[in-house]
Amino acid sequence: MGFKLLNLCLAALFLCPLKTGSIRAECTPPSFASRNVILTAEHLSTPSFPDGSSVTFQCVIGHRPADLKASKSVTCQGNQWTNLELSCTRKSCGSLVDFLHGRYEMTGNLFGDSAKPVCDQGYMLAGQETTRTCRDQGWDGRDPLCEPVKCSAPPAIENGQLEDEPLENYNYLQAVSYSCNKGLNLTGQSILHCSEDGTFKPDPPTCFDGCPVPMIPNGKRIGGKSPPYKLSNFVEYKCEDGYTMKGEGYIVCTANGWSPEPPQCVAPCRLPELSEHVTLTEEFHAHKTFQYGSKVTVECVHGYEPVDATVSKTITCEETKWTELLLTCKKMDSKCQAPPIIENGQIEAVFYKCNSGFFLSGRSSLYCSEDGTFKQDLPKCLEGSVCDGICLGKRRHDNNPV
Repeated sequence: MGFKLLNLCLAALFLCPLKTGSIRAECTPPSFASRNVILTAEHLSTPSFPDGSSVTFQCVIGHRPADLKASKSVTCQGNQWTNLELSCTRKSCGSLVDFLHGRYEMTGNLFGDSAKPVCDQGYMLAGQETTRTCRDQGWDGRDPLCEPVKCSAPPAIENGQLEDEPLENYNYLQAVSYSCNKGLNLTGQSILHCSEDGTFKPDPPTCFDGCPVPMIPNGKRIGGKSPPYKLSNFVEYKCEDGYTMKGEGYIVCTANGWSPEPPQCVAPCRLPELSEHVTLTEEFHAHKTFQYGSKVTVECVHGYEPVDATVSKTITCEETKWTELLLTCKKMDSKCQAPPIIENGQIEAVFYKCNSGFFLSGRSSLYCSEDGTFKQDLPKCLEGSVCDGICLGKRRHDNNPV
């Protein structure tokens, strides 16, 4: 009994390492996307493959093996797959042959390429244009039908008509001619043709009755013919004295009217109405009127200064009206600033004066002394009249006789 128990224990010791060493390697699902291949259906959902497993690949839709003899299988060795020999290329659908009265414009003949049908000149596709595509099983769709081009009745024109009786439809390149009513000029092409897209080309002509007489107040004609004005007639204008021309004076009668548009003769501006304490600068004082486009400058009158020194001091005459005046003025501060220093010189004396209602007590002037300071005491401005000052000075003298 004890011997058997010993044998069981020894067997257990040997079995433990053998069990751990029996865990097998495995591979993740293989992928060879650059070769345009995919796993066969039975392996697509398998999460892993044990060592020694083999799987098979096939070409993706629209592709075929580049080498029919190449192996389509790979084997899991440890945790790596062997190399795949299979590589696939796009299938060919072959070239499409021309169809009746038409041909194909092809981007190629391999899987995914397209072919656009184009009818011969004088024919057009019946129904919607259908582009064909190279699919896995070959070209999709079918050859289109090209039928002869037909144009419907040509367009009618105002103040004109076709020279022949209109038909219900016209064949490719068939022509029609237009004419205008008596006295009118035809502008454009008088002959149109039934074109490849089933319309008449070029655009139909127009019947031109001439340009209206230009109405230009304060302007006069100095060149060109008198009305009526027909195609290509020109007129040249000049403005009366004191008026300025806005636009071009030389105009030509075209199928779309006068080119360029008739000008305007703009009246001058009168003297601008300026705000209080604002005046024109001296060079404009003699003017009574100003022509269109004139610019003038303004300034504050003597004793006033701009409220905002940065605003524009220029206004412009625009079609009898002046642009907005931005300058406003305020009374200047009456206090004088310190006198400026001159180069290589100095201030020798300063003089004082009291405001109205005050009298000066003390010396009215101080002189610069040798040490660079003003000597003597500063005077004072006392409230009262000049008489009060004289009387005050006399009392002081009487109390302190020399």
